[in-house]
Parts: sequence; structure tokens; C-alpha cells
Amino acid sequence: MTSDRDSDATSESRRPTRWLDGAIVCATILTCAIALAPNIPDPDLWGHVQYGRDWLEQGFHTSTTYSYTAEGYRWVNHENLAELTVAIGMNALGPIGMLIAKCLAGLGVIGLIMWRARHDGLGLITICVTALLVSINLTYFWPMRPQLLSWLCYTLLLTLLSWCFQGWEGRGWLRWLEPNLDRSEQAGPDYSSFRLRFLWLAPVIFCVWANSHGGFVAGYCIYVAYLGLRGIEAFSCFGRESFGLLRRFAMMVVAAGLATFINPYGAGLHLWMLGSLGTPRPEIMEWRAPDMLSTLMLPLWLIMFTWFASLLLTRRSRDVTHLVILSLTLWQSLSHVRHIPFFAIPFGFWMAIHVESVLRRFNIVRDEAEKGQHAKTMSSRMQWSFGVVFTLAFVLLGFRLYVRLSEMPVERKDYPVSAFQYVADQDLQGRMVVTFNWAQYAIAAFGPRDQTDEGLLISVDGRFRTCYPQEVIDMNFDFVLGNLEPRYRSPNSPPFDDERVLEFGDPDIVLINREQPHGVNVMFRNQDRWTLLYQDRIAQVWGAASKYDDPASIHYISEDRRNITDDEQTGTVPWPALPIRPRQNRQLAQSHS
Repeated sequence: MTSDRDSDATSESRRPTRWLDGAIVCATILTCAIALAPNIPDPDLWGHVQYGRDWLEQGFHTSTTYSYTAEGYRWVNHENLAELTVAIGMNALGPIGMLIAKCLAGLGVIGLIMWRARHDGLGLITICVTALLVSINLTYFWPMRPQLLSWLCYTLLLTLLSWCFQGWEGRGWLRWLEPNLDRSEQAGPDYSSFRLRFLWLAPVIFCVWANSHGGFVAGYCIYVAYLGLRGIEAFSCFGRESFGLLRRFAMMVVAAGLATFINPYGAGLHLWMLGSLGTPRPEIMEWRAPDMLSTLMLPLWLIMFTWFASLLLTRRSRDVTHLVILSLTLWQSLSHVRHIPFFAIPFGFWMAIHVESVLRRFNIVRDEAEKGQHAKTMSSRMQWSFGVVFTLAFVLLGFRLYVRLSEMPVERKDYPVSAFQYVADQDLQGRMVVTFNWAQYAIAAFGPRDQTDEGLLISVDGRFRTCYPQEVIDMNFDFVLGNLEPRYRSPNSPPFDDERVLEFGDPDIVLINREQPHGVNVMFRNQDRWTLLYQDRIAQVWGAASKYDDPASIHYISEDRRNITDDEQTGTVPWPALPIRPRQNRQLAQSHS
């Protein structure tokens, strides 16, 4: 029988270890928070906020807005709920509040992964290593954009599956692969019919997901694969007795699929997705295969190496369902950059037990008894040293996190902040050809808000095929990128013509990025029809010569009102970095009078 004195001694010996464990967990969470707090705005953020606000103020739009090249063309917006969320959030919390909310959402994902690992009885080192591996692989995918709701829905789905299949996950149940299995062992997986009833929550997740982002298609495929593989395992163990379970799985698959039809477009969303996903989009970087020689892919190399090493060296039984799904999602990650989170997140849920097995194999992690024994030998000087180190770490990590969450800077070297102010100062209106990555910034800055506001309509923007015909996309990329690879042009589009966009719809203004030399060369080839109004180191604004270079025109801009320089664009301005337009100047003057 253990005496009170022995219990007190044991508790006393564990105090340094508990203190150290708590410090390590806090440092890990702070590091993960920094990884999940990128504060550089995505080029499409301006549009997402504006489209959400338009829905709140004007109602649901079914055709293209803010564009003169696709007026009346159908708009299948697969990000409606995400855009409403970000618009409401920006209105209520502002940019800084949304940065904090975004970071907390990311920590929610990591928290569920850590909770799952702790529930499985895994050690602190394993939990922290797994959390860090997942968080650094999510960094690139955690700016403020609709994909965030995809990753949150995906995490909830994996959490639901892990809870429903508790007792089933974690080992292989394919009897066909184990012909020499000792039949005295349990005949099949231990599962709870009560827990499986909660699979009815999956249709709710998929309904939200289908209205938030097109990633629901990949999520549904993973869900079908998961239940299908569990069904194969059940049949291999129970034979005909598994038919009731298989019917339940089939019903859950159908219910989740039907839930995705609850959206403003019904089956139209699925038909559009089918056509869009079947068409290449090499112009969008995230749809290309990752450049594995780039330093940006180092986190992917780390998590892949950990996965392969864990599979080879683990002493735990390998779950065939987990193995197949992780293999499929890794294949997709190596085919398309944007699919990396589909591999990283389930790695966090499913591979932590194997990471622990490998760490134990090499005596890197210890049992509680060993930790307690080690704690007895920790001197007071060593404890003070650890305290100083962790205090400094918390200060540095906290400051870094504060910087990331206290501003959303718009870099002048990346966005045409000065060029937009020039457009506003000259009150340029009409139709504007604009380079792809600046188009939604232009919509937020100059898009007409009501019948009295002429503003500027644009040629194309990041909504891509959701609201633009391929012909329009092709002629814009002909102008900006030329006929170089990688490009996709529809066989139904007119032949390559890099000047066609300058005539289609009779545009008035061209805004071009000087780092896209093909478009710049096209403009200089057409100086007889276009005149340069503004230039700095990154941007050029051209105006139709008949409108802006003719002294007889009411829109004429004289030489002294033009601003042609090579000025470096340095520094940042807070998001949304919108220029002050003449109407706003008049309103400000009236408010002060």
C-alpha cells in the first residue's frame, strides 16, 4: 500500500516535468499560430468581400457583375457562403479582427489534431511534432480566402469519422491479406452502432461545404472512399452478416451526396463543376504540380519523409483505409499544389500513433515513470535555465504573432496603389482592360455601386470560369501572357490574337503590370491608338487616344496631368488600400462645411 508520503514525493518529482510540458505546449501553440497567421491579402480578397456585400445589399446575383465582356453571362458562384461570411466579418470585426478569427480557426484545426493524439494516449513530443508538421504545411493555404471553409469542413468531417469509427480505426481488418491470422483473435472491428448514427451529421457538413467552396467535390470523394474501404473491411471480417452495415454506409453516402444539391443552383452547380474540373487551367499556379526543388516545398518534403519513415518503421498495425486515402491525397498533392492540405490534415489525425511508435523505437520518447525519474535529477539551476529560455521564446514568438495579427499590409511593389490613386484623381471612367491579379482590387476601388455611379467595368477577373466564357478568358491571357506555355486555349475560341482584347467591347483604359512584358509590348505596338497616361516601376495606365489624347475631347488629359516615371514603389498601406475618388472628396468637403 502506498503511503501519503510516497504519493507526495511522486507528485513533487513530477512538478518540474509538468511545468516543462506546459511550456513546450505553449511554445508549440504559439509557433503554430504564427504559421497560421499569414497577413498578406490574397489578390481575390477584395472581390470576395465586395461580392458578399453586394448580396447583403442587393440580393443574389445570377449573372456576371462588374464586367463589360460578359454582361448577362451566367454566374455559378460556388463560394457564396464563404463570401457572405467574410463580408459580414469585415463589416463587424474589420481586417484585424478577421485576421485574429482566421488564426483562431487554424488553431481550432490544430487543436482537434492534438486532442485526437492526446485521446490516443500519445506523448508530448509526438503531439507537438505532428502539430508543427501540419501547421507549416497549411501556412501557404491559410490566407483569408474561401478555401479556409473547405479546410474547416474537411477537419470536421475527419473528426466525425474518427469519433464514429472509434475502436475500428488503427489497424488493418482485411482478412484476405492475413490468411495465417490466429482465429482466436477478435473476428472483426469493434464498432458502436450508437456512434455510427452520428454519420447523419456528415450531410450537414457537406451542405455547408457545397455552399462555401468547390473543394466539397474532393471532400465527398474522400468520404465515399473512406466508407467504401470500411465496408470492404467489414465484408472481409463478417461476410454476409455485414450487409446491414453496408446498407447503412451506402445510405450515408447517398444522403451526403444529396445534401450537396441544397444550393442556389441545384444540379447546375454539379454540372458546372464537372465541366470546369475537366478543363485544364495551367495559368493558375495552384493548379500546377508543386515545384519540389523550391524552398516553399520544404514543409511538404518534411511531412512526406515523416509519413514514409513512419510506415516503414512503425510497430503499430497499419490501417489500410488510412493508408489508401493518404496515398490518394498525396498523389493529388503532387499533381496540384492546392491539394496539399487534403494530405496534411489527415496525416495529423491518423499518423501520430505511428510517429510515436518510431520515436519509441529510437528511445526518443519515454514513459511517465521514466520522465518522473528524470525529473528527480533536474537541478534547480537547470529548471531556472529552462525558465529563462522559454520566457525569451514566449516573448519572441508573442511579438512575432502580434506583428502578424496587427496589420494587413498591401505592398506597393505588388499592387498598383499609386496607379489607382491616379485613376481616381483623373476620374477615369468607362471600360478597363486589367491584368488578372489586379482585377478584383479594381472592382473594389472603381466598380459602380449604383445607377448614378458610372465607375469602371473590367475585362476579366479572378472569378475565372464561374462567370466568364472561355473565349473571354483566352483573349485576356493572349494579351497578358502571349502564346507561351503553359497555356490552355479552347479549340472553339478564335485564333490567337494578342490585340483582340483592345477592341472587344470598345475599352477606354488599359492597366498593365510592367512585370508582364508581353502586354507591355502589345501596348507599345499600338501607340497610334493608345496613349500612356501614367507609369511607375510596376504599373502603366493607358488611355484610348481618341478620348484622352485629342485636345477637342472633353476627356482630354494634357501633358502636365500625365505622370510618367520609373519611381520605385515601396512601403505598404493598410488593406483595403482603396483610392479616394472625386465623389468621396465632395462628400468629405460637404461633411466638413
